[in-house]
Amino acid sequence: SNRQLYKQQCENHTNTKLTAACPSQAMAAALPSPLRAPTARGRSCAETLAVAIEDIFPEKAQRPEVIHIVGASEVELSMDFDLLAKQAACKEGASIVLIGPHALRADASMASEPEEEKLLGPFPAAGGALQISIFPHSYQRYLMVCSTSPAPELAVLFHPGLDIHYFTWYPCIKFWADRRIPMLATTYNRPEGTGETPQVVETILESLLGRMDSDPPGGLFVMESENPHRIEDGSFNAAYFAACGSGGSLPAQPEEMYFPVFQALQKMGYPFAPRVGYLDVETDPQAMNPTNSKLLAAIAEGALRAARSGEDGCDEETAQDFAMRVLDEVLGPNTGLAWKQNPATRQVCPQCQEGFDSKQWHRSVCPAMGINELKVGDKVTLARLPRSEENGLPGTLKAFDLSAQEWVVEIGGQEVQLKPWNLDLRKK
Repeated sequence: SNRQLYKQQCENHTNTKLTAACPSQAMAAALPSPLRAPTARGRSCAETLAVAIEDIFPEKAQRPEVIHIVGASEVELSMDFDLLAKQAACKEGASIVLIGPHALRADASMASEPEEEKLLGPFPAAGGALQISIFPHSYQRYLMVCSTSPAPELAVLFHPGLDIHYFTWYPCIKFWADRRIPMLATTYNRPEGTGETPQVVETILESLLGRMDSDPPGGLFVMESENPHRIEDGSFNAAYFAACGSGGSLPAQPEEMYFPVFQALQKMGYPFAPRVGYLDVETDPQAMNPTNSKLLAAIAEGALRAARSGEDGCDEETAQDFAMRVLDEVLGPNTGLAWKQNPATRQVCPQCQEGFDSKQWHRSVCPAMGINELKVGDKVTLARLPRSEENGLPGTLKAFDLSAQEWVVEIGGQEVQLKPWNLDLRKK
């Protein structure tokens, strides 16, 4: 069965430490608990998580002790944690970390500054049976800032919007798949227009991770297309899917998997048009339309990157034609032509070359970011390397290797490549 395959493939999954990192508990801000009274949506999330954990971890001894709920918002703050504890969905004293830029502020947007990179809590819930912490920033920054925290035994995404935010979610999915950390994703059921549906989310995950019952086995092994705990006429938490690992090593760059996802969704008549860069259009009802030049630029950049990527990357004219096709499919005829004739000028990160609309928000997902912001020419000190004698060596940043997600560092006349996590700005 799929569960037996899952058990076999996850035998080596242990409580290892995160390789990339969190301020200690002593550094956590002492605040009144921000957790709220359970709401209908919060109860639906708790009930869905409880039943999904039974699917993923059929034996109680396997139940998770550390759960990351990523992309958290006010709904997750109002989860019914008492219900989770009563149903023994987690181990006694389990740690649940709510992570996401909207975890404390529902109004967080491009016009506002991101929250401080601090781990808040833990806040006791369910009479102390659960410990809830909050990191009100991106998962990428959590991994960078929080090294002393134990690795999650389950990553949970409630309605993540994998289609439109593909470029933002891809590094997280790759992180979990590479480390064989089980991942759970729920979905809306909004079949009208370009709304998310269970079939869309299942197709995206299957395209990226493969199915566990295929040959060779992939990662997707729980496909519950009718969640018994869905609400709001079946639209909220309509379905859930779980995966562990992938059928092969995912490439470093999301554009390299763009076409497999694009083609799979094309077969079901769904337009795949993810945006590059954090662009929150939901706060403005007028923003999701063909006249929003910033939105067009964000979608076109994703299509251009996909068309240019790999050894078979096409020429610039063909890449632009493809971007126009994507825009026309998702926003209507002649949208692509409008973008080509009057393209919006986006800021471009000199390190990772990604376009963005807000520097502060781009920093939260930029792969070149270390504990501090890094740029070419910076004087750095090597840190947190396995060989202690290398820590403390001085170097200079020469370039960021996007394909390897590493900095080229000149040390004593020689060049080496290191992860941003292993580089600290040299004190002046």
